[in-house]
Amino acid sequence: MKHLIRNILVGCTVLIASSCSDDFLDLTPEDAISNENFLATVEDFQSAIVGGYSQMALADWYGRYMLLIPDIMGNDIKANASANRGAAWALYTGGPTTDQNENREFWQELYEAINIANAMINADYTPPTSQQAEFNQVLGEAYAIRAIAHFDLVRLFGQPYTLNNGASAGVPVVTEFDQNSLPSRNTVAEVYAQVISDFQQAINLMTIAPGTATTFSREAAQGLLARVYLYQGDWANAEAQATAVVNSGRFALTAFADYPTMFLDGNSSEAMLEMSMTLADNRGADHIGGMYKETGYGDYLPSQDLLSLFSATDVRGTLFLFDTNLDNTIFASADGLGRRVDKWPSAGAAIATDNISVIRYSEVLLIRAEARARAGGNDAGAIADLDAIRFRSDPSATATALSGQALIDEIMLERRRELYAEGHQIFDLSRTGSDMVRTDCSTPGACTFTFPNDRFILAIPQVELDTNPQMVQNPSYGT
Repeated sequence: MKHLIRNILVGCTVLIASSCSDDFLDLTPEDAISNENFLATVEDFQSAIVGGYSQMALADWYGRYMLLIPDIMGNDIKANASANRGAAWALYTGGPTTDQNENREFWQELYEAINIANAMINADYTPPTSQQAEFNQVLGEAYAIRAIAHFDLVRLFGQPYTLNNGASAGVPVVTEFDQNSLPSRNTVAEVYAQVISDFQQAINLMTIAPGTATTFSREAAQGLLARVYLYQGDWANAEAQATAVVNSGRFALTAFADYPTMFLDGNSSEAMLEMSMTLADNRGADHIGGMYKETGYGDYLPSQDLLSLFSATDVRGTLFLFDTNLDNTIFASADGLGRRVDKWPSAGAAIATDNISVIRYSEVLLIRAEARARAGGNDAGAIADLDAIRFRSDPSATATALSGQALIDEIMLERRRELYAEGHQIFDLSRTGSDMVRTDCSTPGACTFTFPNDRFILAIPQVELDTNPQMVQNPSYGT
């Protein structure tokens, strides 16, 4: 299997992703054997897709940084005094050669995942009739992985679609491997078109419901496509895809009592796609939870602004731990007591065994609520979705009686309550044209950034600029 995946990546070892070049274009074959010689059975494809999921679970994608970087660039999460990993992006001082190189790792690992998917999608193989459904399923998963990789890249490195209808520079769309290619950046709109096409293809191909939420299903692709449409400002299609998930009947909101251990237990009733984390994965402090735990790196804390959003009876407000070592008032809560994020409660010998969410049912309901509210004409439907989340999380909540912009504002606040520390905040601010304002800011110069802002996105890594003369840097990061 390792030999198979090594050749699919054309020289990269997927399962550990440690021996790859820093530049996704600099991938050369170790021998002259074509991928088609290895992708010769449905079982080969089913083995190969494991490499795609292994990429997604890396610390440099959904294992840690895809959840961390977008939130520390926002106003829900603040840096501890000793913060190191990702701190340059939290302080808006990052650049093409930032020491921790999170931007380089995103670029490398996500394009490696795209290469895996491309090898499968472009393979010259026809399955036996008896295995057509199984083949279609795994091929659909490959399309979905290619879609989410391109979408995450354009979110990280390109301005939001809603800024100028996608006219700004996005990232290269790569649908075939060519070691000699020196691609230029496609527009954001072109990347979105490819992402939408790939998710649609995935939805059409996948007909087998997986046994767990640790691999793609049709509904997971529909939920993520709803997210794409929401970012695009296509309210009708965002609502339609979210409704398709709801109408599948496969998911339900996690019960109030089960909420605190949703990710520790894994595969909850609302889990749609999540990265499986076990003792064998051995992520340790490199798991997203380790970025918040005192027993891990402990680099980041909830902001006072975030903590103020929760009532005393909201279960989500219980997912913060007191820490008496956080006695500096800059890093303390409004009541003077320091707190840490505890969405991922695994500890001791089981540290880093919490599953990591890519998308879950509560987000789908919030997508539909926002799409309905922004489109207008169905405030009652938007409120129904919003209140389903609110009453599940807080039995003392009162029914929402809002409309228009006030309703939209409340939905956005609910997204913060529900999805904090899961990698959404800077994207939510930028796609809605909002400023980033930190009310308890400890670093002068990093407290307020107005929209639009060139620093709401990452720098193209220097190694890519050095290798590819067609590549153009994002504004404010130099040439």
